Amino acid sequence: MSRQATKAVGNRYYEARMEAAKYNEKLLTRAGASEVLPGVTEDSLKKYELDITRAPNVVVALMADAYNAPELRSWYCANECPLGKDCREIPDMTAERALIRFQNAVRKMGEVTAQISEIIEDGQLSEEERELIPAIREDFLEFRRRADENLAMLEKATKSGRF
Repeated sequence: MSRQATKAVGNRYYEARMEAAKYNEKLLTRAGASEVLPGVTEDSLKKYELDITRAPNVVVALMADAYNAPELRSWYCANECPLGKDCREIPDMTAERALIRFQNAVRKMGEVTAQISEIIEDGQLSEEERELIPAIREDFLEFRRRADENLAMLEKATKSGRF
């Protein structure tokens, strides 16, 4: 039975590596993972998994690729990146659910684009129209989130060969 790093249990990066280790035994240890992640040291992984460092997300991108966990990128942006305030974590869901959520967002975007067309028709932005902008912006962000869910699902399927 392998020894589990109890201090890292619950850490998102550690948990992703352990999940990936089910399919790649090399990822069971930080040393093995550092061999899989070009330019990433065992010490660097340790700092991520023990919440010691908040290094640039290039390492997170490498982990997301090596672990086939594209949701790590959005988790990093939503939770740790100071520039990611508009991002949200990609929830774990089936491909079917992700597609249905995207289809609903596409329907909603039809309504939103009609609303924008009405606003820009006269080339002027009234105070009443200006007040609608934050809600329209949120609709666009939600659409982007649904697209990101589907992009992550496609990326995982491409690497694993299944949905």
